[in-house]
Amino acid sequence: MSWQRTGTKILDRYVLGARIGLGGTSEVYHAIDVVEHRPAAAKLLSPAFANNPRAVDLARREAWVISQMRHPTIPALYDHGDILLSEGVVVPCTIMELLTGVMLTDRLARGPLPWKEAATVAATVADALAVAHRRGIVHRDLTSGNVMITDHGIKIIDFGLADVLHREPPGTGRLVFRAHDRAVVPASCRPRLPADRGGSDDPLGRGEPADDVFSLGVLLYQMLTGRSPYPDGDADDLPAAARQRRAVPTPVFSVPGLPRPVADCCRDCMARLAADRPDSVTAALSLWAVLV
Repeated sequence: MSWQRTGTKILDRYVLGARIGLGGTSEVYHAIDVVEHRPAAAKLLSPAFANNPRAVDLARREAWVISQMRHPTIPALYDHGDILLSEGVVVPCTIMELLTGVMLTDRLARGPLPWKEAATVAATVADALAVAHRRGIVHRDLTSGNVMITDHGIKIIDFGLADVLHREPPGTGRLVFRAHDRAVVPASCRPRLPADRGGSDDPLGRGEPADDVFSLGVLLYQMLTGRSPYPDGDADDLPAAARQRRAVPTPVFSVPGLPRPVADCCRDCMARLAADRPDSVTAALSLWAVLV
């Protein structure tokens, strides 16, 4: 249980309001930037994980990853830093664009989307994945729970499990966590080498762009049909790599009026072998070609 933080000022300029989200290791608060006079979302590592080096590193890495994206589908990064909580512990904090809208999970609870809307969402997500993959970033946790439908378009959230592939990370490469006046390159943002890809007990170093494409296919299937492509349905909560080992997805069923290229894209993205899947750019172009 988190301590009461309403009214607390952090990073010298953000006043915390109500808590609006709670994840496995993080808390998200409505915040006000008293300098720019704009709302924001403040994502804090929960104090219970303050002494967990991996959790701290992952929280810092997410800020680094978001800083590399600069894409309209990704929430804007406003600020970041280490902050001292009332519990007496120091945790990383990321200040981002405040989003308002409906989570795709909640929208799917009401049934499938019209095929044009489903294809538009999928094409937009594929665009963002193409940018991420070009910059050596793999989301690794693309589900309906991490996609939001807002008044300003589709937004992909939660890069907490993202993987960094390039030997030389693009962009600035460093984040300054101002509470300690130091530059930090999260350990998991340091480029991983081929030897890093093996360990089955290591949750990092296993994501590949093809895994994101597989998840895109699952997402599109869910939007078109309103159900999971897996017989037991539980596999939706597993990472893409685990889902691919679990079971072969059921075929894409006929949806009234669904153009063949959209059905083909959905099927191809969920191909069992990674080599048989299109890359994110090809998936985006094939979907937009039907929509324009």
